[in-house]
Amino acid sequence: MLQKLIKMDNMSDSERAIAQYIIDNKEKVLHMTIHQLARETYSSNPTIIRFCRKLGMDGFRQFKIVLASELERHYDELYPVDVNMPFREKESSMDIARRISELSQQTLLDSSSMLTEKSLNEAASILETSRMIYLFAVGDSMIRAASFQNKMLKINRPVQLSNFLNEQGYHAFNAGKEDCAIFITYQGGHADFIEYASMMRDKGVKQIAITSEAEGMLAKLCDVVLPLPVSETGVSKIATFSSQVAIDYVLNVLYSCVFERQYDNNLKFKNDGDQYVKRISSSRS
Repeated sequence: MLQKLIKMDNMSDSERAIAQYIIDNKEKVLHMTIHQLARETYSSNPTIIRFCRKLGMDGFRQFKIVLASELERHYDELYPVDVNMPFREKESSMDIARRISELSQQTLLDSSSMLTEKSLNEAASILETSRMIYLFAVGDSMIRAASFQNKMLKINRPVQLSNFLNEQGYHAFNAGKEDCAIFITYQGGHADFIEYASMMRDKGVKQIAITSEAEGMLAKLCDVVLPLPVSETGVSKIATFSSQVAIDYVLNVLYSCVFERQYDNNLKFKNDGDQYVKRISSSRS
């Protein structure tokens, strides 16, 4: 339809004026009534209706629906979602909401496609049979790690997590062959983590890496790698949108795989724990 407007074939002078106004004010027209468009183009309601019908539309309402659809498609072609800069200056709140939704959906699809039955089963088996689980993360990934720790706590799977690198070093030092470690690091190049992983491997500690650097040094030191899609760059991003969606997804999948291995027992333990905590909390109120 936009191409018809640009060519403006078989149009009267008043219709050409309407077409030119729409071309110059496409997004503005989407929020206008037929009366407002008539006033802005020095035309009339019947003229605009005839104009819409000449383009194959029943009326102005259908015209705006088709225009909105074409603009959205054209916008997506010109400005695909950039994981580093997913929205532009002066975009509307709903456009931002749509773009963040698209980014999240694409990240989830990419993350899912990179997982395998073999790697998930191996990781879940390690977590299920380990005496203690040590989590290693920094920055934004620490928030996802804390959420995973909270979930595992509710099915009686002890997880050690610290915000401080020095304490994480003690965790690595304390870990034994009956324990396991999970490294959550998007770029995978943290020097301390590589040192911890090397030392723990020598002690026989089973290790899992969640990282986009599936061929990096840290990944090579671990028994299982759950890869993340490579998307964000280090310095140009607004925030860690994509990487944190991916990390959260992989951790949720991993937790679910562990839960499923003893589904009935884990469900009963979690429900009993929830009821106990709720009862104690109610007694204090």
